[in-house]
Amino acid sequence: MGIEHYGRVEDPVTAILAGIGRSDDLTIDDLAPVDEFHLGGAAATAALVADLNLRPEDRVLDIGSGIGGPARRIASVVGCEVVGVDLTPSFVETATALSELTGLADRTSFVVGDATQLEFASRFDAATLVHVGMNIPDKSAFFAAVAGQLKPGARLGIYDLMATGDPDGLSYPLPFASDASGAWVASPDAYVASLVAAGFDVAEPIDRTQLALDATAAASAAGPPPVSLATLMGSDFDAMFANIGAALRGGLLAPVQIIATR
Repeated sequence: MGIEHYGRVEDPVTAILAGIGRSDDLTIDDLAPVDEFHLGGAAATAALVADLNLRPEDRVLDIGSGIGGPARRIASVVGCEVVGVDLTPSFVETATALSELTGLADRTSFVVGDATQLEFASRFDAATLVHVGMNIPDKSAFFAAVAGQLKPGARLGIYDLMATGDPDGLSYPLPFASDASGAWVASPDAYVASLVAAGFDVAEPIDRTQLALDATAAASAAGPPPVSLATLMGSDFDAMFANIGAALRGGLLAPVQIIATR
């Protein structure tokens, strides 16, 4: 699957600001319904950040950073520097603009490219991977390359949709893939094996399904947000939302968090 699955809206910043109705005094919570477009949203990001034990002096690599929601939340809550990397140019442009509008441009930066191949000035104290692994076919090679970007003792926080049933039963489109050719979901055990092979010490995976369901219920009770994933994904959003819900209810997928230490 190409990056065109994600870069569907010609001018995401204009669409987002039109939905919110203003461009002044934007906060990370104003943007959360659209820029933290993973199951559980801001609550899941907060849980991952807490378990990574990040410090203000840390330098964090956010791999597959999208339009920058998790990176901005980390920078805002912890106060550390975050470098986001994404393959989709429009996402990087949008992330940069939204960081400027939220006053976080001094602590976040975004780069177009493959995080495993880019040359950075120094290694990172931590890295995050939020709903990205489903688009990575060779996770063993990927995690080995990520290890090379991290300092010894650095933490890698993963929050992905992982296979808890037979992926052949999935219906498409999904938020991360238009069809099966772009989906490489793997079980938590497979993630752990790939991480261990790359030299990481791996904590027990945590199923975050209940957290995600609680966050979804709270969002529904609050009423429709002015902006959401539909702002970015367009006309396929309803089908994506229905299919991901069916996958969760059917036990095919679950949002799982894994913390690994280099």
